[in-house]
Amino acid sequence: MPRTGLTSEQLKDKAIDCAIAQMQVVGFSRVTLSDIAKSLGVSHAALYGHFADKAALFDAVSQRWLAQVDSEQEAFCTEKKSGDALKRLVQWFIQLHRMKVQKVKHEPELFKAFNYSAQAEKPFVKKHMATMHRQLSTIVSQAIDSGLIKKQNVDAVVALLFEATIGFHHPALVATSVDENREPMLRKLLDTLIDGLRV
Repeated sequence: MPRTGLTSEQLKDKAIDCAIAQMQVVGFSRVTLSDIAKSLGVSHAALYGHFADKAALFDAVSQRWLAQVDSEQEAFCTEKKSGDALKRLVQWFIQLHRMKVQKVKHEPELFKAFNYSAQAEKPFVKKHMATMHRQLSTIVSQAIDSGLIKKQNVDAVVALLFEATIGFHHPALVATSVDENREPMLRKLLDTLIDGLRV
């Protein structure tokens, strides 16, 4: 246990908290492991046990946020009321879009860290993508089972929906249009896609 009285895992969490706070003050590019260690009152070496370098720290920040996104999106998969799968499908995409927009608007430096990690296709980003695919597959399967859309290959439907809406949830694309209210357009797009999938 570190001399701070924190467990190893608690120290890691505190370092991530500190990194997030510093990013919001000094910016994404100016955060250093040395400054984090100094703020926490531990040695630089103590942080190297958790983060090999600055990039690893940014990954941890992004990984925490993606875990939160996945957790919130999961709620649309666990509800299984008959006949509401298409409504939940739309809500899944709308909430994902809103979370990305809010991150860009209110925590731009954290979003830069996330975009940095996403571009590098890190393992935790791939895991997040797999989780989103599973969630969409669950909802689409429920829609098919309920007779709301035609019986067809679920993976193909998920790929179509995800690719067609990429401009509303891809980090870089969301950032380029963050000052626009694109939610109505997303709703129209989803309505059009769903109409094409209906029985």
